[in-house]
Amino acid sequence: MPLRRFAAALVLAATALTVLTFAVRGRAEQPRQPVAAAATVAAPSSADLEFAQMMVAHHAQAVRMSRALVAKPGIPERVRLIADFIAHDQQREIDETNAWLTAWGAADAAGGHHHAGGGSAGMLTEAQLRALDAATGPAAGRMFLRLMIEHHTGAITMARSLLDGDGRNVYTHGMAKHVINEQTAENDAMRALL
Repeated sequence: MPLRRFAAALVLAATALTVLTFAVRGRAEQPRQPVAAAATVAAPSSADLEFAQMMVAHHAQAVRMSRALVAKPGIPERVRLIADFIAHDQQREIDETNAWLTAWGAADAAGGHHHAGGGSAGMLTEAQLRALDAATGPAAGRMFLRLMIEHHTGAITMARSLLDGDGRNVYTHGMAKHVINEQTAENDAMRALL
């Protein structure tokens, strides 16, 4: 009797495995619609292109500031962790945005000439960058937090302007919303550390 139960269980398991195999194969053989074809995406407007190009330059400065701070000795650990997160997160966004700009045929214009510095949209001036580079220890950490809050505030303003203006592309709208949400949360965390 136990041998019959074992044989029945074995047949049942083999049948279940066969059904599962066909189900998985059936799913795998069905053609998948490419994500890009699944939705109609508006071509980027001049406002979308300008926002993407400006964000590359803006993020590049934040990455530079963050990497410089992380390399310094004597930085409080929580400040170092925020700077490290900003460096990695914004570099990822730069890479994604540059890929979109290339796909849009606008990569050559993405050199960052819109925001070479000078306080526009939270961008640091060369004098501020030199002061941050020269600062050490906890004072460098405090300076980084104050300057990065200002920098993030400029990016948030740029993102809101795109959403309220002539931007129409789904990628740039998603990026703008991410900038507002992510950098507002980072500003709250940095203010708490100050």
